[in-house]
Amino acid sequence: MRAIVLAGLMAACGWATAEAPFVQVVTATLPSGEEFEAPDAILNMDEGVVLLDLTIGPELTPSVKQVDGTYMEMTECEYGVVDAGELSVRTGSNHILMDIRMGTPGEHAANLLACDYAPEHMTDFEPGHETRLKGCFYAHAVSIPTAIQWVLNPMPASACGFGD
Repeated sequence: MRAIVLAGLMAACGWATAEAPFVQVVTATLPSGEEFEAPDAILNMDEGVVLLDLTIGPELTPSVKQVDGTYMEMTECEYGVVDAGELSVRTGSNHILMDIRMGTPGEHAANLLACDYAPEHMTDFEPGHETRLKGCFYAHAVSIPTAIQWVLNPMPASACGFGD
């Protein structure tokens, strides 16, 4: 039933096209309200095309492999778009891991990693930021002992039903 309602909503919004008959919409805030648990949207994710929208608090800031191959933590980010090649996103659960490949801006224009100003996270040690990750990806689950690792590969925006 949930899939029918979601497909109807996506069609009404113009997200479902002949090229993208079914796109999962995964919207979540990390960490979830439940300690040591990933949000339901991530727990219920299936393999396939995913329109992802994550808001990540500073306590779960992802590890970033930049396009040049160097690694950085986004703990002291400059606000705005972050140039990233690949991310390791902590979900709040030790049993759900996520590795996300961003792709190239020209071919994967829907994919965006940004460091946003968030005064609600401001402390004496934290300047007040949260990470925003959005995009169109193909989700593939890899089972490992006691956990699932989601590998999200970049898709063109048209795979999610928008853009050229």
